[in-house]
Amino acid sequence: MYVKYYTVKKENPQSPPEQGHHDLSSNVVDGNVVDGKKEEMELMKKSRKRKLFLILIPISIVLCILVVLALVLLVGKKGLQKQSATEFKHEKTVWLLMPYVGEYWWNTIVEYMEIAVERDGWQFNYDSADGSDETQSEQIITYAQQADILFVFPTSSTGVTDAIRRAEEEFHTPVVSFKGYITGKSRFSLIFDDKGAGETMAKEAVQWLQDKYGTTEGKTVITVNGDLKQSGWRLRQEGFDWIKANHPEINYISVTGGLTPEGWAKVIDSALAKAGDNVDAILSGSDGPYLLGTINALAKYGKLYYIEDPNHVFVASIDGKPSTLSWLRMGYVDTVYSQVPDAISFSAWDVAKKYILKDASYQYSPYKIPAIPVPLQIAQPKGSFWGGKDVVATIEAFDYSETPIGKTPFPVVDKDNVNTWDLYGNSIVKVLGEDIDPLPTFKAKGTQPAWSKNLIDEYGAWKKNQ
Repeated sequence: MYVKYYTVKKENPQSPPEQGHHDLSSNVVDGNVVDGKKEEMELMKKSRKRKLFLILIPISIVLCILVVLALVLLVGKKGLQKQSATEFKHEKTVWLLMPYVGEYWWNTIVEYMEIAVERDGWQFNYDSADGSDETQSEQIITYAQQADILFVFPTSSTGVTDAIRRAEEEFHTPVVSFKGYITGKSRFSLIFDDKGAGETMAKEAVQWLQDKYGTTEGKTVITVNGDLKQSGWRLRQEGFDWIKANHPEINYISVTGGLTPEGWAKVIDSALAKAGDNVDAILSGSDGPYLLGTINALAKYGKLYYIEDPNHVFVASIDGKPSTLSWLRMGYVDTVYSQVPDAISFSAWDVAKKYILKDASYQYSPYKIPAIPVPLQIAQPKGSFWGGKDVVATIEAFDYSETPIGKTPFPVVDKDNVNTWDLYGNSIVKVLGEDIDPLPTFKAKGTQPAWSKNLIDEYGAWKKNQ
């Protein structure tokens, strides 16, 4: 239906037009011709053009905006990719995986690693496998996907090798086999010279027997040690076994007490009550709570005499915890072979930071994890003591491992140097306090050495000022 438009000629504005003048068939009104259909088409064309124009304007604006946004996103994505290649994917996160944390010494490793990592602005985390290869293997795979580097204190030298390989190959996460070595491949390993310390201690005990009795014939030596699945305790045992290999005339007894101090106390008590009731020397693979059972048993069976007494039983240990240094000052213990968890932790972190974590490129294609230069010498870290500034550790290749290994020196502690304040067993008191508090003391037989009181007083004054 078309609407027709009319032009009305008004002769008299007071009079409305007459309806009879309309001729719809000819579109004539009072003589004026109007083609309504033609005008309507023209108007509709103009209307459509106007509407199309009005529609095209916002569409064009939207298209322009979309193009601009696409360009911004494209440039931003390229910029982000370029930036991420220089950033660590897990925001500088370190995971330390421990075999056990149920005793003081193990926690010193955690504490010192945390200090080293966080003072450089990295995030530190840790977990424990409670002695299980299977648990630690699962942890390695899990945390390799959450960390920029793993430090693994292995539950055994072979049990977690495959998990470490997968961490590096599948998840491009470097692994340092820390404090214990593995037979397989990792970036590097830094450990205490467990076998060297054990063998040196064994030789010292034999010499002590020779000096005291003029012979080693028929003398009894007991070694007390932990779970030999742990590479540290196993290597110490290999060192202790030097006596067995070289002095068959000595009555050599070895007992192992597992992971816990309670286990150690049980086996040494049994040994002193039976086969070792005539003991002349005891070598302990760890001290502090692990040595407490030995001293308790010596006291229980009437064999705890002060150093220098003719009936004194030679006692030496590895670790150098605060309690044991105090027992040395008191005259119960002859020698301590100090582990250096502070120096090991600080040195391992410094090597990793310098050679592996210098940038994040290993986390991006072609995923090449850096290797450290070998051999690599490491100096004694500031604030720790492993024998002196001129004593170095060397990371080098060994035929029993695909991982280059560094063995830290072992300072031998006696009454002449026990109050060296940078010794781990002294300096840790400022960080974690005493390992056994209150410290057990014992009623030893004989006369306490004259030097004992001076050492105890000097330590008390130092501790008071910390």
